[in-house]
Amino acid sequence: MTAQSDYPPAHVDPARTGHCALFDRRIVYDSPYETIIPEIHEGPAVFYADNISFKQPGWVVRRHEDMKKIYNDAENFHKSGNTGFARLIGEDWNIIPTELDPPVHTGFRQALNPIFAPSKMMQLDEMVRARARQYIDKFKDKGHCEFVADFAINFPISIFLDLIGLPQERTAQFLDWENKLLHGTDLDARISSVRAVKDLLIDTIADRKKRPGDDLISKTLALEVDGRKWTDDEVFGHCFNLYIGGLDTVTSNMSLHFHHLATHPDDQVQMRDNSFSQNVVAIEELLRAYAAVSTNRICSKPYEIDGQTMMPGDYVIMSTPLAGRDPEAYESPNEVRLGRKPTHVTLGHGFHRCLGQHLARRELQTAIEEFLKVIPKFSIEPGFRTPFFLSNVIHIPELPLTWG
Repeated sequence: MTAQSDYPPAHVDPARTGHCALFDRRIVYDSPYETIIPEIHEGPAVFYADNISFKQPGWVVRRHEDMKKIYNDAENFHKSGNTGFARLIGEDWNIIPTELDPPVHTGFRQALNPIFAPSKMMQLDEMVRARARQYIDKFKDKGHCEFVADFAINFPISIFLDLIGLPQERTAQFLDWENKLLHGTDLDARISSVRAVKDLLIDTIADRKKRPGDDLISKTLALEVDGRKWTDDEVFGHCFNLYIGGLDTVTSNMSLHFHHLATHPDDQVQMRDNSFSQNVVAIEELLRAYAAVSTNRICSKPYEIDGQTMMPGDYVIMSTPLAGRDPEAYESPNEVRLGRKPTHVTLGHGFHRCLGQHLARRELQTAIEEFLKVIPKFSIEPGFRTPFFLSNVIHIPELPLTWG
């Protein structure tokens, strides 16, 4: 981290500095998509904030087009070590493929792509639907549910546990680690959670080497890069990527999508009446409008945007919530138009496009389909003020829904 006494660095124009409320790691009760994000889009194309990630200063880029250029630019920006999880526990390993840069990234990504291809994710449809129905069945006749706790959290965790071959009884433990790791502010708790997740995954990898199965860990152990098998650290780095990407991102998007449907009854009716193909398009619009994740890049060479020069070592936040609501990229960006057919960067762009994007889409699509099949018109519990947690992953921690 840059010491606060060094803020802002000498190369940063003080007039382009400030605080970005979008990453404050606190709860607000007005949707940031209607308040904070539109306000940021009224300002400069890029500015330097003191808090882009756990008090890490860095550049905030707000325009969709600028983010696309950075996503595709491996010469001027890199990802190695950008999450900082290994450094938290005094180690040096990469989250794979997230923290790799070309050309190393290319070989690992080519090895992984077939496992996460659309056709492979289609084969998971029956399992994904069964898990969705399992949780919906528990509350469908009650007339109400706490959507996040009863479904949005458990559903993707159950899929993750199925994919890596761990028992569903581990759900509560994984959830506890996830909360401390990704949403907590206690540094010691974050450190202990990284160590706990690593210990469990390393033990599981060792077990799969002795007793391989049809799970993702076993499949990764069989992969090669540059003519050799992956090392245990590389397999672990990929499993850690599955953990942080497969749980929190889907839960966050799901909470935001269902909040929209609960507060926009016309859109809820439209998705009930839509064909499958129409709802595939509608999901893309919800992904654009309610992008949740902001990730970091690190500048490798001097790079200029809107008259501001980023220097080597500078952190840059790639905020997909800002990109998705960019008025220079979308007509009436704060309106949700389910038939819009948008292109977006919510799940990344270019060679770093989210490895699990097809699985994420399948989970989001299945959740809405299965929910709408058996749950009548639903809304938010009267009088409830919806909390929005601001951070590098925007989410709704509690969402009581009622129907009937």
